[in-house]
Amino acid sequence: MTAVQNAAWLWIIVFSGASASAAGPAVTAGQIEADWLRQAELSVSRAGAARPGGQGKVTAQQDAAGAVDGRIDGRWGFHTANEDQPWWQVDLGGSAPLDRVALYNRCDKAMASRNDRILVLLSEDGKAFKRAYQHDGGTFLGYADKKPLVVKLNGLKGRFLRLQLPGKSYFHLDEVQVFATGRPENIALGRPAMQSSVSPGSASVAKPAAAATATRPPSEYGTVRVVLRGLALAADLEGRGANVDPHVDALARIAKRLEGFASDAPAEPRRALYLRTRSAVRKMALANPLLDFEEILFTKRAPGMFPHASDQYYGWWSRGGGGLYVLSGFKGDEPAVRCLTTNWPTGNFLRPDLSYDGKKVLFAYCKHYPHVAGVRDKTKKDELPEDAFYHLYEMNLDGTGVRRLTSGRYDDFDGRYLPGGGTVFLSTRKGTALQAGKRSAAATTVSTQPDSYVRCGGGNHRPVAIFTLHRIDADGGAMRAISAFESFEWTPAVISDGRIAYARWDYIDRFNGPFFSLWSTNPDGTNARLIYGNYTKKPQCTFEPRAIPNSRKLILTASAHHSITGGSLLLLDRDRGDEFEPPLTRLTPEVPMPETEGWPDTYYANPWPLSERHFLVAWSDRPLPKHRLMAPDHPQNPRNGLGIYLYDAMGNLNLLYRDPEISSMYPIPVRRRPRPPVSPDLVEWDGPQEGAFLLQDVYNGLAGVKRGSIARLRVIAVPPKVQPSMNRPVLGVSREDPGKFILGTVPVESDGSAFFRVPSGMPVLFQALDREGLAVQTMRSLTYVQPN
Repeated sequence: MTAVQNAAWLWIIVFSGASASAAGPAVTAGQIEADWLRQAELSVSRAGAARPGGQGKVTAQQDAAGAVDGRIDGRWGFHTANEDQPWWQVDLGGSAPLDRVALYNRCDKAMASRNDRILVLLSEDGKAFKRAYQHDGGTFLGYADKKPLVVKLNGLKGRFLRLQLPGKSYFHLDEVQVFATGRPENIALGRPAMQSSVSPGSASVAKPAAAATATRPPSEYGTVRVVLRGLALAADLEGRGANVDPHVDALARIAKRLEGFASDAPAEPRRALYLRTRSAVRKMALANPLLDFEEILFTKRAPGMFPHASDQYYGWWSRGGGGLYVLSGFKGDEPAVRCLTTNWPTGNFLRPDLSYDGKKVLFAYCKHYPHVAGVRDKTKKDELPEDAFYHLYEMNLDGTGVRRLTSGRYDDFDGRYLPGGGTVFLSTRKGTALQAGKRSAAATTVSTQPDSYVRCGGGNHRPVAIFTLHRIDADGGAMRAISAFESFEWTPAVISDGRIAYARWDYIDRFNGPFFSLWSTNPDGTNARLIYGNYTKKPQCTFEPRAIPNSRKLILTASAHHSITGGSLLLLDRDRGDEFEPPLTRLTPEVPMPETEGWPDTYYANPWPLSERHFLVAWSDRPLPKHRLMAPDHPQNPRNGLGIYLYDAMGNLNLLYRDPEISSMYPIPVRRRPRPPVSPDLVEWDGPQEGAFLLQDVYNGLAGVKRGSIARLRVIAVPPKVQPSMNRPVLGVSREDPGKFILGTVPVESDGSAFFRVPSGMPVLFQALDREGLAVQTMRSLTYVQPN
């Protein structure tokens, strides 16, 4: 085995053994070293570490290396920009007679077809190229069907092999193999490569692990990269008033030692110097002035048995074990962990929140019943244990004073303290009521109401019940639905201006895959509006928004539709727009945006921002599990994938705590935090169940439509879906629409304005109608009003 492979075995041994004893530290030096070696073994290349801004840009040479790295997985190994005659080439190191070249394509066929006319060119000097082949046999794949395009070269000689596309296009391949006459090995493996350009949105995440190691010997630990990240961190911390001189001196001594290493130096000295370097950077990272707290609240839990953006939050798919914990002393040599839920029945704990004064914990819990996952008809909720559903609880930070806030056969979770008192949370209580509000929510407190379901959902064994925003007072009373949205909403958080930011799945008259956008609402449920991404397909899911202290930006987790919450970390700057790439900064460019760019080998989740560049996070060294029901012990959906880390935008990732048996997640600093401003409650919940819309000018947004041509608005409502199976009946462009009904039409005035009233708590959309009653434009989203 190589030294790096040995490092992987050390990580397995250390982290697969018993937890630290009560008398010992919660995290040992051996565990920390094993984690560093695990990161080296994975070649987690945190691109852009030493560059100002941490943007993760790569050169054309770095990106091109992804096609000769030996890794074949159906994703792209390199990716050019959209340009005329894009090309990629490899330097074979010398002229040789060539037998054949094997080309592995990107395996989503719509993109693979770009290479249907691919050219193979040869050159002796890298300047004058001659055509050896042009493909005209249709689309080829490689990884998916085990049938790469094999081009016979029949002894043609060349040192440089170039691949090129005619016309204007993006150019991307998975892997390129070149075989010389009479030689069995791939002579292109690890050779220097180049390409005509780099795609700015995806080149840095194409094949991060392999591309980073393509030209390095197996014994390399990436120590130079660690030094550069450390120096970048030192510059950042110095700007925050920290004394970093001792740390910089230590890194300078290490850099000088590296200069003395021969290219064939033994692995053990390299390993020792790598660990010494990581230790120096860790000491500096833990001296960060932003770590002005001594304890971290976190959760131990196993992810659900059914990895999906929706199913992961149902009690019936939960796995038992874990609890709420506090980590103390994490900046020193004797960290300790204490459990707040020692005597609770075996169950699953979910997404806690800490009160603004830092004294109380709000969380969700369900008791684990192993048989419930196998119940064939889960729509008969009264036949299921009531405590098998998630409910909200609150307790003091020492584990005393436990109060249960919700009950019934509904999943209630993601509770968040509101600045003015009370709690916003997610719940399946929306149900089948045409009008969501106080009355619909109150009915759930006295009887078991039926659920409403996702459009593309799963049947009686896997009913996918809609959960949306709800609210209760501090004592658990006055239950009301503050969202009337027709589909799911996720991961609410109170941001710095007092609004609630959350994600929602908005696919009105379009297909269901990528349309998970970021929205906000006032705490009373008024003024629901888009923050980011109504038309953006990458990232697919904008989950876990949080406001960054002393910043207008938000941190997001770019997550997947068909997995658990986790992926790449993004900064969102609304000052730069509300769609597509411009408002986004990739903090973790080595992790692709899940599902839309590929399936990552490692992933992040649960970021808690300390600034725009420093975060508490959960990190997994294992891939995201893909969507399917899995057994409780399935290796592709491990119980113990995540640990708690300190991460910075310079690329440094330092372990704070990891349990070998179960994931550690949702880190929250234990301290007071600023209370956002309190907005007035404008809703008259017990008044007439209707509200009003004022449209200022219908022509704003109707580009090319002649003023005066819009006569009326048609108001269309969307009812809840009342049965759990997909496409029954088949409706709409996606075949899975829940249906619509017309509330009426209203006149548009000559100045483009309109004023009208609609039922409250009912999701509606609008069509602009011309004078013949034909629709000129249809809204691709939903909105609603609250009473009054």
